[in-house]
Amino acid sequence: MSSEDDSGSSLPFLVGFIAGTIFGGILGVLFAPQSGENVRAELLEKSSKLRTNARDLGHTSQEALRDAITEGRDAAVRARQEMEEWVEQARSTNGDGSDK
Repeated sequence: MSSEDDSGSSLPFLVGFIAGTIFGGILGVLFAPQSGENVRAELLEKSSKLRTNARDLGHTSQEALRDAITEGRDAAVRARQEMEEWVEQARSTNGDGSDK
């Protein structure tokens, strides 16, 4: 399995998890035996918490993505340098170093 398959499957899971949490929370509040005023207050409080959690999750995801991009960029630079060194070594081992 390639790494592309792994990274592509986490986003739908995350979206489904968040949607399921929101849906489950709403159903739990709506079916709880409370007055309408209490339900509305609780919905407002929970929605505020969910917004805060979603915002925090977004920031965390952005930081993780930035870190992954930086690591990928660094790995590409190292790989290029290693390849250039390998090519130079192969040229010097094979003779005069000219490109024939």
